[in-house]
Amino acid sequence: MSLPKQMTRVLLVGSRGALKDTIDVMYELESAHIIDFKADEEGFSLGAPLEASSEASQKLLKLRSLEKDLDLDTIDVKGQMGVAKIEEDLAATIIELEAEITGATESKNRIQGRVNELESQKNNLQNYQSIPLDLELYRDYDSLKVFTGRVKADPAAALKAAIPQYEFFISDDGSFIATFVPKAMADEAQKVLSQFGFAEVTAPTGNGSPKEHLGKIEEELVTLKSGMEDAVKKLDNLREKHAVFVKAADEHLSIIVEKAETPLRVGTTPYTFAMDAWVPSEEMPKVEKVIAEKLGGRVHMEALEVMSRREAHGHEHEDVHEEPIPTKIVNGNTVGKFEFLTRLLSMPKYREIDPTITMMITLPLFFGLMVGDIGYGIPFIILGLIGLKKCKSDEWRIISTLLFFGGIWATIFGLFMYGEAYGLHFATQAEEMSWSSLLGVSLPSEFSIGGFDIPLGIYSKLHDVKPILYISLWIGIAHLFIGYCIGFYNKSIRFGLKHAIIERFSWLLILVGGALLLLYLVDAMIIGISVEMTDIRLIAGAVMIIVGVIMAYIGEGSGAILELPGLMGNVISYTRLAAIGMSKAGLAVAFNTIAFEVLLAHEYEIAGSNNGDMIMLILALVIFTIGHLTIFVLAVLSAGLHSLRLHYVEFFMKFYEGDGVEFKPLKVIRKYTTENNGVSE
Repeated sequence: MSLPKQMTRVLLVGSRGALKDTIDVMYELESAHIIDFKADEEGFSLGAPLEASSEASQKLLKLRSLEKDLDLDTIDVKGQMGVAKIEEDLAATIIELEAEITGATESKNRIQGRVNELESQKNNLQNYQSIPLDLELYRDYDSLKVFTGRVKADPAAALKAAIPQYEFFISDDGSFIATFVPKAMADEAQKVLSQFGFAEVTAPTGNGSPKEHLGKIEEELVTLKSGMEDAVKKLDNLREKHAVFVKAADEHLSIIVEKAETPLRVGTTPYTFAMDAWVPSEEMPKVEKVIAEKLGGRVHMEALEVMSRREAHGHEHEDVHEEPIPTKIVNGNTVGKFEFLTRLLSMPKYREIDPTITMMITLPLFFGLMVGDIGYGIPFIILGLIGLKKCKSDEWRIISTLLFFGGIWATIFGLFMYGEAYGLHFATQAEEMSWSSLLGVSLPSEFSIGGFDIPLGIYSKLHDVKPILYISLWIGIAHLFIGYCIGFYNKSIRFGLKHAIIERFSWLLILVGGALLLLYLVDAMIIGISVEMTDIRLIAGAVMIIVGVIMAYIGEGSGAILELPGLMGNVISYTRLAAIGMSKAGLAVAFNTIAFEVLLAHEYEIAGSNNGDMIMLILALVIFTIGHLTIFVLAVLSAGLHSLRLHYVEFFMKFYEGDGVEFKPLKVIRKYTTENNGVSE
């Protein structure tokens, strides 16, 4: 665990003509987190974008349109292009590409529009196909009203009863009708038809039979679809040919625009500029040296203040300084894999410890303890490794990370603590089904290393419930103890030792006192050992709780009293470590029992198997496989989510405030471009 990097607030002042060079240098350094200028400073105003912004923005707008036409967001574009090559003739290349791509896109859209129109006509004509009338017979009557549309039932009988004279036609499937009635009876016919769910369909224009029109439409659709294939193929070729250039040019122009618009975050006068920024204190010598070398006497940089970790008490939820101090955390490769989970909750504040390393240690451990099975642990490790190599998104990488490290712990606990694989113990326990009994061999229950006998399976999840629950409680106490210790350290560096003792050490006393009382109560009420009221655990525990409550009340007021039941609930919440493991074991036993009883009920023997035995063997294997795949998925969800919950709700609440601002220096991130015409710096 470590604090974020210490920050120094700096001010850069120089002539306005040196602003562009200053911005370039700051991007090169990648060390300055700009503080946005507030336009209420007397004599200063927001800077204006550099000249390159307008032209680059126009080109970028055209490129983004071309990207949309080429549908580049749906493919993974691979490759890079040098900046010098992009800039050789960028404007002319964009114009040429625009003509090619726009022409192909317009052709595709035009064909698609006509196809949609014909498909609509086709769908409409299909309604009239089984009615023996030409299209011109549905319109242009002086004395008749024509109703055409869909119905839910045949209205012929009702029309006959309500209207003396009418002509009625119905499609072969009975869902479409055409009826001709005198205009004077149109309202009555409408009422009758509405009772049968009538939905009007406008008759198509044209003359001749619907079948003739459908034939012509089909012919045109064949031609259009051929043209569509050509247009799509042309666009695919253009996409393959120009994808790298378009993405690289987009990135290059985006960088230009970003740099050119940086003055909008800087205060300026007609002749000078002032840039306010945060710089990591350890990088200050490098920043001062580079600015002195590259900007000479044109720009002056002054370190205003090295930001202390201390703040005035009473400002826990806001910085004393007007501007929030950004948080820069640097973790190693392994710990860094868990940063996403910390950021998912919130970025640590500048003045509090980054808890990522605790997540890296305890999150997989809790996951493994809840799973506790070699049969699941090894597949978790394999899936985690594959995911870490193949997955790109943060979400899938963190799942893969949890599976890999959690799988390691699941294997360790499954081997040494529970001694089981797929819910079956290695050695026979209490006449249970085991791998020893199934395989007909005697598997060892322990092995020796350096003269030490190490047991393979100390507890059974279903038979040793009390000790496993007891262990879970102590894991919870230890975890919360670490949380309060971190909280004590955070408070001490922010507000001083006095406030840390009152506000956090008080809860440490309460927690430790409760732990001592737990030891006393277990001996007295569960184990049945005779204990005295003068027992040191009872006296010390009670004293520590009373002193802790008084100190917490002084530091936090009456709210501290209300939090006492919450602390007890937090400790009890850790029993889920045992409960989820037991539920998984119960499911595994159920599926194993069903599968092996199906198998053993038919006395399957390899040497003399018949078809019936083989079918039952396959059925047993199917039940076993599906059952354990179900448990496998549930283990990922339940163990993963509940491990996170214990950290976010129980653990982090003891010390973590979060809501920090991430350190985001002026920095160019390149994916599709390289500088120096292909040679990255």
